[in-house]
Amino acid sequence: MKKAILIAVMLASTNVFAYDENPEHNFPTSDNKVSQTTITWISVDNVQARCESESRKRKFGGFGYAVEACSFWDKNDKGENVCTIVTGKATNMHTLGHETRHCFQGSWH
Repeated sequence: MKKAILIAVMLASTNVFAYDENPEHNFPTSDNKVSQTTITWISVDNVQARCESESRKRKFGGFGYAVEACSFWDKNDKGENVCTIVTGKATNMHTLGHETRHCFQGSWH
């Protein structure tokens, strides 16, 4: 019984984060929700705190798990697509690219 529970937990955990993190992996742009957006990039010392704050500001309730970066996409008062990316003050291209992809494809993983 314990073994079955352990396997179920492992599968659930894997499925929650089952997306390809290989930066060389191609993905279809046909999945884009938008083709144009305005991106604001905020770099901070405490990514977790800022991402939690940005999430709550949008009434999403926070993350409840550790994040290295985050992004939020919406429409502004004029109905234009806008996206906010939060990263640390030192980041890498993979993280920035990952969050930028969210700006165009929404919650793709």
